[in-house]
Amino acid sequence: MLKLILFIFSIILEVFSENPIINLPNGKIRGALVKSPINPHSSFYAYQGIPFAEPPTGKLRFQAPQPVKNWIGVKDVLDNKISCYQTDREEKYAREDCLYLSVFTPVNPSNVTKLEVLVFIYGGAFIHGHMGYGYSKTAFLMEENIILVNFNYRVGPLGFLSTGDKAISGNMGLKDQRLALKWIQQNIHLFGGDPEKVTIMGQSAGSASVTYQILSPGSAGLFRAAIGCSGSALTDWAHQPNPADNAYGIAAEIDASFTRQNSTQELLELLQSVSVDKITKTANKYKKFSPVVEIAHDGAFLSEPMYGVAESGRINKVPVLMGFNSEESLASVRDVKSWTANVKKNFDGNLRNLVDYDFFITNNDIKLQVGEEIKSIYVGNGTFENDPGKGVQFSSDNRFIRPIIKFAELIAQYVDVYFYQFSYHGEIGGTKILFKDIGKVAHAEDQRYFWSYFQDYSKFPKSDVMTVQRYNKLLTNFIKHLNPTPVKDELLQNQIWPTVKKNQYYYLDIDNNLTIQKNPRQFSYKKWVNIFEKYGKKPFVSF
Repeated sequence: MLKLILFIFSIILEVFSENPIINLPNGKIRGALVKSPINPHSSFYAYQGIPFAEPPTGKLRFQAPQPVKNWIGVKDVLDNKISCYQTDREEKYAREDCLYLSVFTPVNPSNVTKLEVLVFIYGGAFIHGHMGYGYSKTAFLMEENIILVNFNYRVGPLGFLSTGDKAISGNMGLKDQRLALKWIQQNIHLFGGDPEKVTIMGQSAGSASVTYQILSPGSAGLFRAAIGCSGSALTDWAHQPNPADNAYGIAAEIDASFTRQNSTQELLELLQSVSVDKITKTANKYKKFSPVVEIAHDGAFLSEPMYGVAESGRINKVPVLMGFNSEESLASVRDVKSWTANVKKNFDGNLRNLVDYDFFITNNDIKLQVGEEIKSIYVGNGTFENDPGKGVQFSSDNRFIRPIIKFAELIAQYVDVYFYQFSYHGEIGGTKILFKDIGKVAHAEDQRYFWSYFQDYSKFPKSDVMTVQRYNKLLTNFIKHLNPTPVKDELLQNQIWPTVKKNQYYYLDIDNNLTIQKNPRQFSYKKWVNIFEKYGKKPFVSF
């Protein structure tokens, strides 16, 4: 009798304690009730560092992730200081056993609720990034009664190396993301979330990842909406065209006797047998890793070119909110003098450099002709040296904006797409180097108005604070209602944000005021489309 009473008492403690234990299918976990850093009267629950996959080590290195095995006892999940190995960057908490996620919930998990869930996928060019440390930046979502999940996925060679065949098919990082999304579907109800109300969101490579999840047949049903900030699967940096070159190059760096005469299976065995440090140390030479179009096989993430899948509408049909910052490539400018020297050498000095590989042009004379037409969009008969800001503008279009606009345009035939340009230039954004006659908001700058809600805003202009409030309202509205402006709202200046239409490319310009406009990047986008149609090799892969 005494044992029964003690057992019942222990169950009551688990449910009603400040750090309630959750009984997952894999085992029990214990998180913590934490004080909100932005509201002294508020607390929320943090479950940080939950394993969602088996460690991708040994024979699982370069393979699709495997669901985590069950554990015995209660696992304390109080620390998210974990990251996957980074390329060409030191990270204090990097390790190969890195596939963990964190859940932050505003409600006691013992409550029966069905809250909306935001899943954030970090950026970092597919070679850097991690789920973040601590919980301070999550607090504003707790005030909105939204559950947040973030997670690690493999980056660099461990996440995106590929031999171009089945030996190392590639896209391990995207498959990590998918497994995390499956975990959320199976478990989020235990944290007070609704698996039918999951929105995925990402920035830069995270945004490209979001669009890859939209394109991948195997991700169907894992989310009901998507937010993409400054990236798409159609960007050239979001695709590896010849992945085996990197794979064999790394193998040769590790073992000088290794050549293309060796099989891809031998390559896999070599890279699985060495220490992870030997692989990551090749980053001084091999720095570009990104998704690939896999050969068709069971388990492939995507085995058809991205452009064609989007164009045909064979996508996961969910509402999408996406867009870009007004001058993304300002983030690449360290000082005006060196930038001017760079565009003089690399743009004016060789116009062929303006033509990316995704045109698939091999004839140098034609490539020069295309380069001249691209140059004319920005400087006419002038030079980038005399107008270096136009070099920034070209880079913004080429690396980010053009493929973002095109992706939204393609999928808008099949789903609701809310498109934006973030144009507000404020102190929170932090960009100091500006050029005349171009935009003022650099890559990732908009995220400082979303994830930095915990800051003390008393030192910032009122317009900065207003932009924070507006941007957060638009995105949380979309997460909750699948519409960023479900009703007229004075904070949002009573705007009703229209979706992109076939012949009316509407978008919201987020500046000192919110305005509905047509045809983003009107001065250049259609000219780019004409150049692709005239010179690009079809079928397109990226854009």
